[in-house]
Amino acid sequence: MTSFSRYLPFVAAMALVVVASNILVQFPMQGQIGGLSLADLLTWGAFTYPFSFLVTDLANRRYGPAVARRIVFVGFMTAVVCSILVPPFLF
Repeated sequence: MTSFSRYLPFVAAMALVVVASNILVQFPMQGQIGGLSLADLLTWGAFTYPFSFLVTDLANRRYGPAVARRIVFVGFMTAVVCSILVPPFLF
């Protein structure tokens, strides 16, 4: 197995989490707590983005900090490219 293919699941997971968070941040949560509307404060992207920390932590534990930084960089660059290529949803 080549060096990059070992890290590919982590890179794909990081890119997937960031792209999903970028899409889901457009959808506000519906509901209220007391008189406070959740739609003004919270989006669904807030629930998916913390998984990027899980991916980073698992990569760091398995491959060390230097490789984890590269995984995060490549994952985020992939997500940036996807964000640029895919036009924003028009809602």
